Amino acid sequence: MACRIEEAYNQLIIHSDADGLSAAGQISELNEAYLDYVAGMASRGDRRRALLGRYFAPAEDLPFLEGFCCAGQLPAEGGSALWVMFSDDDNLIYTPIMYDRSGAGTAGNTLSVFKEYSGILADAGLTLCDNCVRTWCYVEDIDDNYKDFYKTRTSYFADHGLTPETHYIASTGIAGTMPAGCGKVGLDALAVKNPVKADIKYLKGSSNLGRTDAYGVTFERGTTLMMDGLRTALISGTASIDTAGNVLHVGDIEAQTLRSWENVEVLLNEAGMSYDDVTVMIIYLRNREDAGAVHRLYDARFGDRIPKVFLHAPICRPAWLMETECVAVKR
Repeated sequence: MACRIEEAYNQLIIHSDADGLSAAGQISELNEAYLDYVAGMASRGDRRRALLGRYFAPAEDLPFLEGFCCAGQLPAEGGSALWVMFSDDDNLIYTPIMYDRSGAGTAGNTLSVFKEYSGILADAGLTLCDNCVRTWCYVEDIDDNYKDFYKTRTSYFADHGLTPETHYIASTGIAGTMPAGCGKVGLDALAVKNPVKADIKYLKGSSNLGRTDAYGVTFERGTTLMMDGLRTALISGTASIDTAGNVLHVGDIEAQTLRSWENVEVLLNEAGMSYDDVTVMIIYLRNREDAGAVHRLYDARFGDRIPKVFLHAPICRPAWLMETECVAVKR
C-alpha cells in the first residue's frame, strides 16, 4: 500500500490510509516511507535533519521513530499521518511531548509539564521567557479541562516573566489523547538557544484579533524568527474570532473557515508574508463530519501546493468548529 506524500521546502506530511492495516501497520508504513524519503534526500546531497516529527495516530505503544512524538490526534478522514519539519539550524531545540505520570488532576498535570520543560531549558542555560518560541498544548477532554489548564499556565507564566508587559509564546491549545497513565495534559515545544540570532518578533493581527490576555488566556498570535537564515513565521492555532475575543459564525463551519483564513492572512501580512509563503497547514476540526466540506474549501483555495492534514481535535471552546495553524517561510 503506497503512502501519499506532500512536501514543500522544509515540510513533509506523509499520509497512510486505514484500509486493511492495523495502527501498528500504518505506523510501520509511514516509517518506511519516511526513511525512503530521507535516503532520497541524502542521495541528492540534502543533509537537513528532522527538527520536529509528529505522528497523527492513536496514543498507544506503536513503533514510533525515536525522537518523534504523538498526541493521540487522528486524521479526520481516517488513517494515520506523519508530519516532519526539517532544519539544519543549530540554534533551534525541539522537545517532544512531555506528560505527567503523577496521577494529579489537570492543574497538577499542567504545572508538572511546564516545570519539566523549564528544567530541560535550565539544564541548557535557557529560560521559558527568553528562549521558548512555540508550544503545542494538548488537553484531554478539553471541554471539561481547559479552564484548569489555562489558569495554571497563566499563573506559571506570570511567575516566570511572561506577562502582558513582556510577551507570551506562540501556541496551539487543542484536544489530544494522552497514553494510559499519563494524565490529561501534554506539552511539546520549540526553543532557540540565541534569541538575538533568532531575531524574534511577535505578531498581533490587531485589525482582526485582540490580546489573548484580555479574555483570560496567554499566548501570542504568532512569532517570527530567523530559521536556516530565512524569516520564518510560526502562526498559532487561529479560529473564527474577532477583536473582542468573540466566536464568529456560530454553527457555520464554512463561514468559520473563511474567517480563520482571514485572521491568518492578517498575521502573515504583518510578518511581510502571504499564503504564497506557507509551507504547511494543520487544520483542527471539532466534528469529524465537517472534514469533507472543509477539505473541499481548502482544496479550492490552496490546491495541493501546501502540505496539510485535517485532524479530528476539538478546539478550546465548544462553539469553535475549526482552527488552523501554519508555518511560513520568506524565501
